[in-house]
Amino acid sequence: MIESLEVRNVVKRFSGVTALKNMHFKLRGGSVHCLVGENGAGKSTLIKILAGHYMPDEGEIALDGQPLRIANPRESQRLGISIIHQELLLVPELSVAENISLGRLPKAGAGLIDWKSAQQRAASALALLNAAIDPQSKVAELSTGEQQLVEIARSLSVDTKILILDEPTASLSESETSRLLSIIKDLKKRGLAILYVSHRMEEVFDLADDITVIRDGAVVQSASKEEMNPDKVVRLMVGRDVSLERKNKGVHGRKVLEVRGLGRSGALRNVNFQLHEGEIVGFAGLVGSGRTEIARCLFGVDRIDEGEIILQNETVRIRDPLDAIRKGIGLVPEDRKNQGLVLQGSVKNNATLSVLGRLQRFGWIKGRQETDLVQSYKEQLRIKTPSIDTPVSSLSGGNQQKVVLARWLAVQPKILILDEPTRGVDVGARAEIQSLIEELVRQGLAIILISSDLLELLSMSDRIVVVRDGSTVAELAGPDATKEEVLKYATGS
Repeated sequence: MIESLEVRNVVKRFSGVTALKNMHFKLRGGSVHCLVGENGAGKSTLIKILAGHYMPDEGEIALDGQPLRIANPRESQRLGISIIHQELLLVPELSVAENISLGRLPKAGAGLIDWKSAQQRAASALALLNAAIDPQSKVAELSTGEQQLVEIARSLSVDTKILILDEPTASLSESETSRLLSIIKDLKKRGLAILYVSHRMEEVFDLADDITVIRDGAVVQSASKEEMNPDKVVRLMVGRDVSLERKNKGVHGRKVLEVRGLGRSGALRNVNFQLHEGEIVGFAGLVGSGRTEIARCLFGVDRIDEGEIILQNETVRIRDPLDAIRKGIGLVPEDRKNQGLVLQGSVKNNATLSVLGRLQRFGWIKGRQETDLVQSYKEQLRIKTPSIDTPVSSLSGGNQQKVVLARWLAVQPKILILDEPTRGVDVGARAEIQSLIEELVRQGLAIILISSDLLELLSMSDRIVVVRDGSTVAELAGPDATKEEVLKYATGS
């Protein structure tokens, strides 16, 4: 157990730009210290300093009062610092057990790997999370949420004194999040010093002993939880008041989509729901429940084996994504970096990817028309980028998500499926995206919203469809749409 880890007036500069300005706070052993701030505030830079990837230009890190020199990641690990990064750091083609012991596989005689011990180590780490994942499974075969659990299990499998978690619940369902928070509380009781980075105020105020708010690389305020409240923290983060509540619900028009008895072998069965103009239907369920699989079938990525998809009172067969686009359906996927964006492409190229046919003449792109289109969405969505020719990989998560939304708005769909649209984005960007969704709905767009954030679903949706084991098991609206009711149906309890 440690007494404290102190960040003392740390400064970090990159090419003349100051990323951290006199950063300071104290992390105590046996406590959870929540670090909050918008994307670009400096949280990741600070974590990389603690991980040994960067050295501070000024200031110091002190462990139990003694200054440290964390020169590289190996030194950070030797000090007992474990970090769960926001981006998954797994090898997809290796097994769960191999990933959990990556770089430290146990050895048997003659230098051979002791696979039995590796399996046992993985099983023990996963058991801490109550995760029903086979250690022999290939990571590539797991869902995003399951992969996140493997990442967490890997960090818990070593002798950790300081645990840093960067948005660890971004890919988890409500029940998995609850389980992880419970584990973190247990680790705190065992004396670990825990630095927890999250945009979710509910998690922050459930876990925190202390909270540090940073903006533009500097500490705005560091205080105990008792001295803070969610509204104050959000205001300190963004420098203004924001609202995460949808203002107008229940106003919608004619039915645009009906799904009857939809099924896909091994994934979905008896899926039923309706969607109207100007309506948001939220899809709730545990990770692996089938929410994303429903979206993939509606968008033509996966075929259906039974049931009907009825668009504007006409039964249709959606053969592939291009067919779905022609029929007025768009999909913002849950994994924007791997499924929604060409990361090395520019903002302009990504935003117009789905409408190139409309922008062409004799095989040539009409450059002025393309530029005008992208500029209009840049202004409408308030995409923060130096230029529309900037590589999208250099943007924050919230601005990357806005580029994906711009692409689908350019298509002008009648139905837009949003799979985890605010995952990994900060409070300010989340408010902007939710405000945009509300505006689109007011204009008559029909939206299917898939989210693991139950509070987001409850605040944004007109109705909530609960999915369990590949089936729709309940539809909740009005006073029936509560966190407790959703969880009751999602878990089968």
